[in-house]
Amino acid sequence: MTDAAKNFIETYERTRGALPAAGLGWLDARRDAALKAFAEAGLPHRRLEDWRYTDLRQVLEKAALAPAPDYQAPALLPDASRAAVAAFANIDRHVIVFVNGRLRTDLSKFDLPAGVALTPLAAALAEPWARALMESRVSDAQAASVVALNTALMRDGMGLHIAGGVKLDKPLHLLFLAADDGASHTRNLIRLEEDAEATIFETHLDAGGKHYFSDIAADVSLAEGARLTHVKVQDEAPAAIHLANFSAALAARSHLSSFAMTLGGALSRGQSFIRFDGEGAQAHVNGATALRGHQHGDQFCIVDHAVPGCASATLFRTVLDDAATGVFQGKVIVRPDAQKTDGRQMTNALLLSRDAAMNAKPELEIYADDVQCAHGSTIGELNREALFYLRSRGIDEETARQLLISAFLDAAFETVPHEVAREALRELAAGWFRLAVKEAK
Repeated sequence: MTDAAKNFIETYERTRGALPAAGLGWLDARRDAALKAFAEAGLPHRRLEDWRYTDLRQVLEKAALAPAPDYQAPALLPDASRAAVAAFANIDRHVIVFVNGRLRTDLSKFDLPAGVALTPLAAALAEPWARALMESRVSDAQAASVVALNTALMRDGMGLHIAGGVKLDKPLHLLFLAADDGASHTRNLIRLEEDAEATIFETHLDAGGKHYFSDIAADVSLAEGARLTHVKVQDEAPAAIHLANFSAALAARSHLSSFAMTLGGALSRGQSFIRFDGEGAQAHVNGATALRGHQHGDQFCIVDHAVPGCASATLFRTVLDDAATGVFQGKVIVRPDAQKTDGRQMTNALLLSRDAAMNAKPELEIYADDVQCAHGSTIGELNREALFYLRSRGIDEETARQLLISAFLDAAFETVPHEVAREALRELAAGWFRLAVKEAK
């Protein structure tokens, strides 16, 4: 067993009585079982197929893994001129603030309409819907250890329950700030009842923390006809580690649109697990990544078509500069009875440096015959002919390169249904390029 794994186990044994909803019988049993599973499996390693490109075990051996302290002073946002801070600032929204993984209602600003209940994790776990959600979460075997780690050590988070037919009046913005070094383990539970609708923004930023481990898991359940739009921006500190698990179960006629933009962190891995439980549902799981230096970004996605007549589409676009490394691993599974499935998956990467590297592994696993499924992957450099064409029209090289990079990422941004958020993501990409040019000078 590695020192990092031992550290997590010791943390659990030392703090278990102070964890959210401690004393709740079913939850205590589930935490104990999760810790046992984690202790047996340990941290993921490269010998596991799903982790062959990302050595989380080695990185965590050098990380600050003691629980991040409770931050009692008023938290200050990072510099307001920072693109990721300003990204959603002009959108009328409810803002829910987390500092070091802890929900801070005193810093949050929200006035939710009737039928929308948002509570701290401890209160949510006492609700039947939350228990059912946790006990039926979607995952896979090789992700079990990191999900078990979060289940055992989750310190805070929130529960969001939206009643049937209720539409959230404006987006809900979950703002995660790392004010100190250490590890934070956060769990969010989200349940939309029949025909409910919501848009959720999610932003992860450093606010003083430098060497920290952010471990976040979200369990989502959409009832019949429910619709959820989820837009995430990850811009953690340059030395931070970011591990995210997003799990969603979709009932009949429900609709999920999820988008993740990855900019920060020394090492980040986002895992998405989508399962169709009812016919006529749709899921769009997309993202964009822009990394430089020695950053490592990994996107892992499994879409499970367990019933007939559902559609899924996955598109991830990645831009890598310097010695950055990108990873995309995705799988579309079509079960034997899931006829009339439409499942599509594509990943494209743009390398701006000879030292950058991209690993792509899209997969189809099909056990039905009446389906429309496709997958693909491309990795390349900037088109020299297009660059020459722009230069010949009087455009300087820096601007020409930015135009081509923005056009490459724009195909991913076009999948975001919220128009203003879509424009904010475009500006984030442009800001990333401007910063890269400034640092190069």
